Amino acid sequence: MQNEHKTYISALRQLMQAEGCDAIVISGTDPHSSEYLPKRWQVRQYVSGFTGSAGTVVVTADHAGLWTDSRYFIQATAQLEGSGIALHKLGMTDTVDYPEWLAAHLAENSKVCVDGLCMPLAEVRSMQALFASKGITVVSHPDFIDTLWADRPALPDAPAFELGLEYTGRSRADKLAWLREAIATKHCGSILLSSLDEIAWLLNIRSRDIAHTPVVIAYLWVSADRAVLYTTESKFDAALTAALAADGVALAPYGSIVESIAAWPADTPIYIDGTMLNYALYEKVTERFGTKVVDAVSPVKLAKALKNETEIQGFRRAYHKDGIVQTRFFRWLEQALERGERITEIDASDKLISLRKEMEGYLDESFSPISAYGANAALPHYSATPEQCSVLEPRGLYLLDSGAHYLDGTTDITRTMPLGPLTDDEAFDYTCVLQGMIALSMASFPRGTRGCQLDVLARMPLWKYNRNYGHGTGHGVGHVLCVHEGPQGMRQNLLDQPLLPGMVTSCEPGMYCEGQYGIRHENMLLCYEDEQNEYGDWLAFMTLTNTYIDTAPLVEELLTDEEKMFIDCFNASVYEALAPDLTPEEAAWLKTKTIDRLYDPEEEEL
Repeated sequence: MQNEHKTYISALRQLMQAEGCDAIVISGTDPHSSEYLPKRWQVRQYVSGFTGSAGTVVVTADHAGLWTDSRYFIQATAQLEGSGIALHKLGMTDTVDYPEWLAAHLAENSKVCVDGLCMPLAEVRSMQALFASKGITVVSHPDFIDTLWADRPALPDAPAFELGLEYTGRSRADKLAWLREAIATKHCGSILLSSLDEIAWLLNIRSRDIAHTPVVIAYLWVSADRAVLYTTESKFDAALTAALAADGVALAPYGSIVESIAAWPADTPIYIDGTMLNYALYEKVTERFGTKVVDAVSPVKLAKALKNETEIQGFRRAYHKDGIVQTRFFRWLEQALERGERITEIDASDKLISLRKEMEGYLDESFSPISAYGANAALPHYSATPEQCSVLEPRGLYLLDSGAHYLDGTTDITRTMPLGPLTDDEAFDYTCVLQGMIALSMASFPRGTRGCQLDVLARMPLWKYNRNYGHGTGHGVGHVLCVHEGPQGMRQNLLDQPLLPGMVTSCEPGMYCEGQYGIRHENMLLCYEDEQNEYGDWLAFMTLTNTYIDTAPLVEELLTDEEKMFIDCFNASVYEALAPDLTPEEAAWLKTKTIDRLYDPEEEEL
């Protein structure tokens, strides 16, 4: 496999020479700026062997490199071995991102080749601005990988289906009318949407085109009096096609969008989101509309992040189901290890998925489970494989980060569980990470607060002892859409989007000790309006997650009374909510993990 990747790099260099280019950039995304990709667009993985969800490959005449962040340093080091591709560690003081690296290493008037279909306009513009002083140009060569990838997979063709009003709480017609009003305020007569989750949300449609992401591969053009969905038409049955038509949405072949753009009415401006629209389509849009292109953040992005009451109740049902699943899973795991059964990381994740499939309304996992024991958990995005898979032992820590799509909503939960005796360091870090999750969960903050202003709350218990983690603390979660959703987030760098009522955001601080263990605690938080007073409007978080916190590893003397009360109330509420839907044996076991371990037995009354 390693020699194969060297062959691909050599072939890319031949392509560069034939095209008169001095560098090729492989962005690792698709024409829709997706995080998780259909096989057709897994180009970065095909070329490099790197399977992480974030990173960019750059090839020049004398260098090949992968730029990725701290979540993937250990993974990338292993997967790139022997490939001839160097790892550039983003976030380290001596590493610049690939555009800066290219600007420094390429000669004046060089040419950089990109697949314009798989790179958003904003990223190309950023490179162009950086390269301008040296006369370096960016050349778009859509689908250049076709010359290397002879058996490249076709477009996915999973059937589309409608997510009913009982789940969405808002009709397709209402959303389209709202969108038309929104773009009219920008004096635009139409909008081109390319983000798959925005299209799915707007039209109340879902599919299985992408593993773990229930969206439809499509573009959507909406004007004042009609809408066209560019997709694989055979995916839509007669009933769904008729339902879309009734709301003024026509179907057209996916690849026909290029020729269609040339016929769109160009008497009024068109609205695009350059952070999502690929560069190749942008070029076609500007050919048609000239200067009448309004580039701004899509109004759909924020609208779908503000969950309505129907969606919120769906999230509650989904987390209730996952609470039952995880109770059954951790009980099974504990008893299997007590019996001396041999359980691997893959066995454990397979068992979890099998339990989820028993729940009503289950669609898919919301991402591939991270089932990581011991040292493997030090890789935040570890993925067990038959070639690299540890056996769980009755000692140390086991980290399980998983989630599901139900018709009701989407879940994302991490629990780090003790499987037996722990070291002092494991128990100490387990406690500090949990303290960070509690601090953020209990936050009350004024309207207008950004996530970066709250991120520090989750890190302070670790910073107190000069510890830290390299990933963000929280991300938005879509409603039966992408498990990672904007525009909000909680991380150290600024995302200029205030947290607002209705947003669902993860809270997942961690601690990773390479070669030894990894710890992450994750709950899902719903932002809601708390109170108004003379100091302003105040917001707070409500926890949606319904999976117990194991208190056995906690170093009690580190905990404040307030933290103990939080743990008591949370675990008591989990038991109270789940016990009626568990078997007597399961409920009794959960009681040993929750009610029987309360710091203050009176909390059972809460």
